[in-house]
Amino acid sequence: MSDGGRERLAKGEALYRHALEVIPGGGQTNAKMPPAELEGAYPPFIARGQGAYVWDLDGNRYIDHKLGCGPVTLGHAYPRVIEAAAKQMRDGLVYGSAHPLEVELAELLIDVIPCAEMARFLKSGAEGTAAAARLARTFTGRDLMVSSGYHGWHDWSMAKIQTTKGIPTCVKALTVDMPYGDLNRLEDFFRSRGDEVAAMVVAAPYHVEPAEIGEYLRQAREITHRYGALFIYDEIVTGFRVALGGVQQLVGVIPDLAVFSKGMANGFPIAAVVGRRDVMSAWKSTPISSTFGGEAVSLAASVAAISEARERDTTGAIAERGRWLKRQAEAMGAELGLKVMGQGFDALPNIVFEDGTPEMARTLQRELLLHGVFPYFPIWYISYSHDMGVMEETAAALRVAMEAVRQSLEAAQR
Repeated sequence: MSDGGRERLAKGEALYRHALEVIPGGGQTNAKMPPAELEGAYPPFIARGQGAYVWDLDGNRYIDHKLGCGPVTLGHAYPRVIEAAAKQMRDGLVYGSAHPLEVELAELLIDVIPCAEMARFLKSGAEGTAAAARLARTFTGRDLMVSSGYHGWHDWSMAKIQTTKGIPTCVKALTVDMPYGDLNRLEDFFRSRGDEVAAMVVAAPYHVEPAEIGEYLRQAREITHRYGALFIYDEIVTGFRVALGGVQQLVGVIPDLAVFSKGMANGFPIAAVVGRRDVMSAWKSTPISSTFGGEAVSLAASVAAISEARERDTTGAIAERGRWLKRQAEAMGAELGLKVMGQGFDALPNIVFEDGTPEMARTLQRELLLHGVFPYFPIWYISYSHDMGVMEETAAALRVAMEAVRQSLEAAQR
């Protein structure tokens, strides 16, 4: 098993110690904080990226399979997107009136997303789901929200976790957690409280096969509509990745509203709420407004990113590479005597150890990092820039990391 070699991250870890003094938590995104158990292997800072690769503050290069926690679908510093953003930047970012790109991007989303009849823009996925919840309450005149999955840090979403601090008790009563897959529980809940529900918001789980997800969504939508509530998709992760138009395009079950964000501009900050015209028109009855919602550089980047994805079928290419990685991982596992499974969307593969332990996951991640792969275990994000040459590099590092897992298990049994 490899030695981390603390000197390889000396600059990054020194800066992180300072960051903890000036930034609560040392950074802005919880999922990007260096895990304590990976100290000496996980880079606290990434200095730059190009295509499928990133470089940390100490100059170490990694194949990036975390991709900013999902937004990078084409590759870092992707030329068409950067050129469109740079061109717009020379003309300015925000103005006292709307920018024509707002109309252009809205029309593009309406063209590629099945549920979209109108679109409105914000800056983050969490902001988008909060807006969708407000819109659903405005349209239905009801207060209760049903939530399946994670939808960001805002009060309406985190209210379902009763231990979350800083959210008033009265607000916590207005969001109900509904774990994915239990249709009997969903039916029972709507039977008892369906006339209070404004909407059910669902983020499709990444580890479940699309056919199974489609059947659940179909039945959940039928239950929700039967009681007069809206059915909303959180497509923040899945949009422009599992299919151009997200899960709804992939499985053919169309929601009333949907929220997109991460992949729609290849890393530039933007979100969209899209959906039925009558529901979206309720926006006029409630104040949801953002100075930066029409910021033109991100709009230009989004038009370029979506156009590139559409013209080159980037989601199809990503899915093909994800399928290949699943097969490679399972074959490696069989060869090494490890039970490895490739699960979920091909374009968003989950690779897991059957009956795996936290120690196995830590060993795998540490070895991947030390061999030049930046993981987000068990999710493997893949961009269009991860061509087959890059994927073969990934597979070679994964093979070495799995061998380390096998050796650690053997050592523990001695």
